Amino acid sequence: MNNNTDYHPLAGRTALVTGAARGIGAAIAQRLASEGALVYLGDILEGEGEKTAAHLDRTGVFQPLDVTSEAQWAAMMERIARDVGRLDILVNNAGIYGPASLQDETADGFRRMFEINQFSIFWGMKCAVPLMSLGGSIINLSSIGGMVGYKGTFAYAGAKWAVRGMTRSAARELAPLKIRVNTVCPGVIDTPMFYENDPAQLSQFLQSVPLGALGLPKDIASAVAYLASDEARYITGSDILVDGGMLA
Repeated sequence: MNNNTDYHPLAGRTALVTGAARGIGAAIAQRLASEGALVYLGDILEGEGEKTAAHLDRTGVFQPLDVTSEAQWAAMMERIARDVGRLDILVNNAGIYGPASLQDETADGFRRMFEINQFSIFWGMKCAVPLMSLGGSIINLSSIGGMVGYKGTFAYAGAKWAVRGMTRSAARELAPLKIRVNTVCPGVIDTPMFYENDPAQLSQFLQSVPLGALGLPKDIASAVAYLASDEARYITGSDILVDGGMLA
């Protein structure tokens, strides 16, 4: 990480971060803005989203975005097109967890997991491409749960594995347009989502981290900022693990 406050590798770029009101999404929005990007923040949490955008001064713009709504995706893209004329960086971060086993999962629960964690990424990429006329970088948030099987995460794992598959397919399709597509796969990160696990499982997860601690939202933001920058110009179709060595 470059600590020079005058270093702005994303100056002149426009970014959209979903699920940006708090947690990992807010950390990503703040990091991209600190590196010079104009950041559009999308979330269903309007009060928190407005507050996060306000902390970015004039480099943050909040607009309500339900990532399962095609109409709201269209409205977001129309606003970016009207305001700026193009999109350079899309970060599909919005997601839910909700651990449940195969036998305990319900049809409604599985459908909701699919709509928020998988469909939204498909639709986000599809809507973003027309605005990426100069090329760009798409970063999709998957998970270590999209790389190995964990007990009690059936629907979540299915959606996160699918994100990685869609990312690799899109990377090949969009390469001629100079659009790079990658995933960031967080491990156990200190956000409210982590604490949805059973207490016994929380302990097991922590014990399995070689670096011995939970990750922080800023650790994910660092990986996203790298993939968004020209430093990653030759990286596409890849998974960046940020897991403290869990899958080493």
